[in-house]
Amino acid sequence: VVARRWCKDTEQLVDSVSKEDVERIRLGLRDLDSGLGAYPLDLMERWRALTCFITSDMLERILPAGGEFSSATGSVYEDEEMEAARRMLEQQTGTSVPTAEMAESLDRFSFPHIDVRHSVPPNADPSLVCRYGVDKSWLLQTTLAKYWNGDARSLVGEFQLAFLIILVGQNFAGLEHWKRLLHLALGCIEALEDGAFMLFVPMLKTLNNQLNECPKEFGTSVLDQDNFLAQILTTFVLNLYESEIRDKRALEDEVQRVRDTLAERFQWVLPSGSQIQDEAGVEEGEYAPQIVD
Repeated sequence: VVARRWCKDTEQLVDSVSKEDVERIRLGLRDLDSGLGAYPLDLMERWRALTCFITSDMLERILPAGGEFSSATGSVYEDEEMEAARRMLEQQTGTSVPTAEMAESLDRFSFPHIDVRHSVPPNADPSLVCRYGVDKSWLLQTTLAKYWNGDARSLVGEFQLAFLIILVGQNFAGLEHWKRLLHLALGCIEALEDGAFMLFVPMLKTLNNQLNECPKEFGTSVLDQDNFLAQILTTFVLNLYESEIRDKRALEDEVQRVRDTLAERFQWVLPSGSQIQDEAGVEEGEYAPQIVD
């Protein structure tokens, strides 16, 4: 039994219930039934689909103390923005700008820092720089090992949690983490073969469930903002089409479900791999990028 008391002054649930009161509530749980509404069982499966990879350990590790957050709850991504602003100011003024000391706060998400811009192994030769600058497979493998003990399901769980932080808390940090996890996973090429069923199929299933639950205006803004979702999905579809995976059926089925949802809910068309390839060929022509050996 978890008991909290509502504080009118702060408009928060506070942990000020005595052990005796908690025990009294536990012994009289049935007495609460008359004041409760019926659980919406028709929504239970939809909720499970949005949370099936989230664990209690993950919640304890990522959420602020007490499990409470708001739209103002911070994260490592705010620190990143402040550092980027500091560097830009240095470039504009030509003077040294001291690094801001990040305020210690308990109101922060403990997200692992995902930086998809730095996806190349240290001391890589030019061919690897070209390869992994586009293909996020090396970054995915090192990130999985560093933060999630190689467990792809934990990455999907954080992807689910980040979405709920957006949906429930309207929190920018959740949106940023959600975007970076999606880019990390769907920006891979080499890892498609090994991670099809452990990562990419659950990731696409989860994305489709999220698109079905988010308000249409939110989905539209995510599609339009920096063209992020459109770009990453188009890239993934092309990579899957050009890959040499022996059995693509499961992944192609999940992509089709996402495609149908985008069309039905947001009137947005996700082209097929062949269409993307044909369009890219027409646009690039003699100016197509060259791979360095």
